[in-house]
Amino acid sequence: MGKVRKWLLRAAAVYLIYILCTGVLPFLRSKAVPAEFAGSISVDSFYGDSPCCDRVALVESPAEGFDTRLHILDEAEERIDVSYYAIEMGTCADLFLGGLLDAADRGVQVRLLVDGQFGGLTRAHPAYAAALGAHPNIELKLYNPPRPLRPWTWNGRLHDKYILVDDRLLLLGGRNIGDKYFDTGGYSGQLSYDRDILVYREGGADSVLFQVRAYMDGIWEGEEVCQPFSKDTRRGLRQRNTLEQQYRQFQAENPALFDHSGDDYPAWTCAANRVAFIHNDADPGPKPPKAGYTLAQLLLSARQSVVLQSPYVVPDRQLGSLLAALGQRDIDAAILTNAPAIAPNWLACAAYLADREQLLETGFQLWEYGGPHSIHAKSYCIDSRLSLIGSYNLDPRSAYLDTELLLAVDSLEFAQCLEQAQAQYFAQASQAQGPAALPFHRRILFALLALPLGELGAWLGAS
Repeated sequence: MGKVRKWLLRAAAVYLIYILCTGVLPFLRSKAVPAEFAGSISVDSFYGDSPCCDRVALVESPAEGFDTRLHILDEAEERIDVSYYAIEMGTCADLFLGGLLDAADRGVQVRLLVDGQFGGLTRAHPAYAAALGAHPNIELKLYNPPRPLRPWTWNGRLHDKYILVDDRLLLLGGRNIGDKYFDTGGYSGQLSYDRDILVYREGGADSVLFQVRAYMDGIWEGEEVCQPFSKDTRRGLRQRNTLEQQYRQFQAENPALFDHSGDDYPAWTCAANRVAFIHNDADPGPKPPKAGYTLAQLLLSARQSVVLQSPYVVPDRQLGSLLAALGQRDIDAAILTNAPAIAPNWLACAAYLADREQLLETGFQLWEYGGPHSIHAKSYCIDSRLSLIGSYNLDPRSAYLDTELLLAVDSLEFAQCLEQAQAQYFAQASQAQGPAALPFHRRILFALLALPLGELGAWLGAS
């Protein structure tokens, strides 16, 4: 027994060293953006002089976000591509999955991609995953499932959130699938306010929809990053029947939501001169900050104003330098984020508090939203013309670790809609000027978290 214990200890020590060398050390030095990528970014290419083939609409309220998802799923004819960081079980998830099953029953080919570590669907609720996998028209894959021998992948997340319907509609934003993102009437918990952008393709081969689909194809077909979900047909059939019954009952109770006779996407959307797709690399290891670099170049091009909205703001060296450069220029510069008193992500908020004084010194007006719920939206507006909406938080994780998506929209009309939506949050926010006002229990908690974590808090959480 003594020899066995000794060999086990040696093996454990070797494994820990392996984790340190491959799963920790590579993250200590952030990757730089390749020179060829930096040279390919042209700010002018994000703007246009005349309307393009894509039209856009802001999907703002929680109820509107839920209804839009079910409505566009119901009109799919050929294919649906879905990618989400998290699907949290509850009423909304049941109905969303029921909508996918209903589409598959109509012959629609469905691809569903979820994060393999925190997606919730496969790990915590395998019966739901089996219900989808049991359908012949549905394929389910996991992005970066846990792999003990690849520690460099452990911290990689699929942070994307979008739905592609045929070659016609794209819904992309910051919402996961879960009751807290949608106000359906039966949910009494804290809401997480977010927003999506709906893109309607009128025609044309240069639509942003094809860029997003090519991006998903690259992840979907990559054996190194994606694994199919193993099917349990017997268990899946039972859960599938339950989901389909719930969905049919909901359809019967809400017929107007599934009535497409009055659909008028040209009237519901506004023209855009350009809709551009921004994303990080898809590999699960440490990444060069391509999405963050592109966002920075666009922000630096501002001549009049920038408004940055993120659930929390944790500047590393690069982001701190960017904010300082923008804050000292002769433009209106504002940041809108959650007040520490209501912020739901405690780790990220602890990191934000550690850097809050630095943010106040940048010259930005720092506004903290005070509730009653919390902000989850990630949106950026430049010169009241260029709007960026997606999954990208202002923190190191979004820059260097996760897959992240943004749509950049050149449209005065759309930017006005975004500014009006953000104005409602500014009206319930206070401009930060001194120490944060916190309940006693949060003050103690954040102080304890900040000691060992500091900026690391923003590297640990993702939403």
